[in-house]
Amino acid sequence: MYKMFVYLIKSIFTLFIVCNSAWAELTPEQEEARNQGLFFLNMISSAKASPFLEISAGAGDTESQYYLAEILRRNNKFITPKAQALYEAAAGKGDIYAMMRLSNKGDDLCHIMENCPPDIKTPQEWLENARSLAKERAAQGDGEALQQLFMITGQFDWLIKAAESGFPDAQEWLGSLYKEGVGTFLIPGNREKEIEKWYKASAENGYAPGMSSYADRLKKLKDRQGAGYWTEKAAEAGHFGSMSDYAAWTAHMPDEVGYPLDLVKAYGLTLLMAEADPGRGPSSPGYGGEVLPEVAAKMTPEQIEAGKAYAKEWAKTHPPLSRFPPKFGF
Repeated sequence: MYKMFVYLIKSIFTLFIVCNSAWAELTPEQEEARNQGLFFLNMISSAKASPFLEISAGAGDTESQYYLAEILRRNNKFITPKAQALYEAAAGKGDIYAMMRLSNKGDDLCHIMENCPPDIKTPQEWLENARSLAKERAAQGDGEALQQLFMITGQFDWLIKAAESGFPDAQEWLGSLYKEGVGTFLIPGNREKEIEKWYKASAENGYAPGMSSYADRLKKLKDRQGAGYWTEKAAEAGHFGSMSDYAAWTAHMPDEVGYPLDLVKAYGLTLLMAEADPGRGPSSPGYGGEVLPEVAAKMTPEQIEAGKAYAKEWAKTHPPLSRFPPKFGF
């Protein structure tokens, strides 16, 4: 009886989502909800993201459906009926990550009893769908699809092909795996060259985590100018971790890469971090909230007001801050 109840609940959610998917053109309000939900998600605040993603997922937005299903799965430690309905809605519109999640789910009772409706796919069928669609897109030069084939098959060559295709996410990932010791290099020094090569490629292709990784690499190599340049670029692209370095070094707390001292800028950047990640309240603020009083202690009231204005102008011309969590995470 319980299994039948679960199946009924999933069917209701599926019907609701499929009906709304027919008009997936979002209104301005739904688009704003989607953007707000993705912002909180990228700042790793699922509880704040959920109510916004409920709005855009209910309106048929594929990405919102996938991410809301991810939140439900992580919160409950398994794929709930609602999460499965959301994954299936996204997968039905070609989301390979959703197909990959469905391929990891255990068989439903109806598969065990061999009495499923014809439209209910097994995990193996979802896996084959994901593999087939990824290969089709990869054949058309889709770098993300090449990376997805690596994730589906575990065959390292697919990640190399994805990086070679110019997909910056794969380039950063490949560099990181080489850094962790993956792969075999017979000639001494070649591993280090490959790490730097792929981090640099990812950075130059505009991927913020690649910029951050490359900046860290250059800093360890004592290239202060290069590290400073790519830290600034990563911060400008919205990378939260790089922003923390950029702000701290601009305030000379400490002076790591030779930035000119600029307390107004440092205050504005730190304020943006405090607003993006407020922590759990006054007694337990996030990083920005902890550091902001330290920067303010070095400043006049007029400088602080200028720092607030700097933050507002920055927010108008730069993307929102993000921790860049992986799309297909744990």
